[in-house]
Amino acid sequence: MPSPSSKNTVRQELLVRRRAIPRSKRLRKSRKILRKLFKHPRFLAAKKIAFYFDIAPEVQTRLCLETLVKDKEIYLPRVNLNTRRLSLCRIQSIKNDLQRGAYSIMEPKATCPRRSVSRMEVIVVPGVGFDKKGNRMGRGAGYYDQLLRKAGKIFKIGLCFREQMVRQLPVTKTDVPMDCVITD
Repeated sequence: MPSPSSKNTVRQELLVRRRAIPRSKRLRKSRKILRKLFKHPRFLAAKKIAFYFDIAPEVQTRLCLETLVKDKEIYLPRVNLNTRRLSLCRIQSIKNDLQRGAYSIMEPKATCPRRSVSRMEVIVVPGVGFDKKGNRMGRGAGYYDQLLRKAGKIFKIGLCFREQMVRQLPVTKTDVPMDCVITD
């Protein structure tokens, strides 16, 4: 089992790599990643998708959210700081359904309907890093880890820039691998 310090060292290295990508290049790379995502057969077939609203310097998903809500049921995470858990809430309008929430991340308003992750068909997640086996490293707070454990057999897609890919991440038994990682 990897030590917390080794995980933190890898996490810090990956965060530095991602921040080093110039903003204009991140935008181009994000568009390329999203085009690949939109062609993925599992994503195309899905009606109920758990997605995320990016925070810099993640893959910029906000570029496509307005379009996606017209064609699919899109659920974004809402953070509960007391329970340290994510709830998935449906959004139908970027302008009307989102507000700045925990950690200053845009998230669904409390009035947006919730749905269990087990009722999703696909879940698209960010990460600090991924490896060739689909293992994911997040920011370290464990919010997505808990959600992904509840997702069971739901198809999981990680999005990242090529600079965030490594040969092997330090993982534990509680880490949930992605079924697919899409990069530029």
